[in-house]
Amino acid sequence: MSVIATEGTDPSPDRLPAHKISYHDFSTMLFSFAGRAPKKMEGLEELRYNEIPEVLAQRKKDGEAFLEKTEVQSLIEWKLYVCGRITWPFISIHFLEAPFASQALTQFYSSRKFGTYRPRLATLVASNSVSEVRQKTSSAFSIFSSDDTPNPAKAISTLSKLKGIGPASASLILSCYDPTTIPFFSDELFRWLHWEIKDEKSTKRKRTVESKDEGWNRKIKYTAKEYAAVFEKTNEVRERLSKEAGQEIEAVSVEKVAYAIAKDIEGRVLVEKDPSAAPHPSKQRKKNNSKPP
Repeated sequence: MSVIATEGTDPSPDRLPAHKISYHDFSTMLFSFAGRAPKKMEGLEELRYNEIPEVLAQRKKDGEAFLEKTEVQSLIEWKLYVCGRITWPFISIHFLEAPFASQALTQFYSSRKFGTYRPRLATLVASNSVSEVRQKTSSAFSIFSSDDTPNPAKAISTLSKLKGIGPASASLILSCYDPTTIPFFSDELFRWLHWEIKDEKSTKRKRTVESKDEGWNRKIKYTAKEYAAVFEKTNEVRERLSKEAGQEIEAVSVEKVAYAIAKDIEGRVLVEKDPSAAPHPSKQRKKNNSKPP
């Protein structure tokens, strides 16, 4: 059984900012990501994080990496399914110190995970032909691989020529091709990476965590420029933590940690709004003694 967070780990972005998070805390939050998906979503999780990346790796070895239309549709289905129930912005962010707080988070786990729900995407993506999807994905992967230094800009642009595919969806496809260096452009990752960056338009106003243009409330336009910033900052985090850990940290792991932090915050906010919904301390599960890797 996985844990939400090990004892003593506060998932607040102020406590665990992307540019300062230690490898220990990073590993703890990454460990907490596993096992969160409800059973009805496990198949999609397996496709997104394991099966499709493995298929692409094998096709690359065979001489040409590409995705079939059905595979792209599955990725978009995952994206849509996991985007539906996180509501931004939060009313407030205050952290409970009650001993049962972390257990309460599991009660409030919602079945969808990332970002902004866009139901028309599935219809648009389905309107692409089989040959279009093969050609555009193959071309994008080839373009990306041809650069000596990883640069997703041209590949993202190529994938975005498919109907229903913008920079965020394109980054998801490219992340499956190269999960080591390419992050998925999720709301949680963008906001975590930009947590301490102030919006120039609000510099003259009194700032709070609940400000409409900061923190978890930061507006996202889902542009190629924003994704370029996500890519750059993700790899800054990767490089720093890889040196500390003595092993390579993958972009997909940074994405998962950002989600785990965001999701734990959401649970704490919900408990704060209705403390009576939190499980009674006497009904807590026995402490999980598992250790993060």
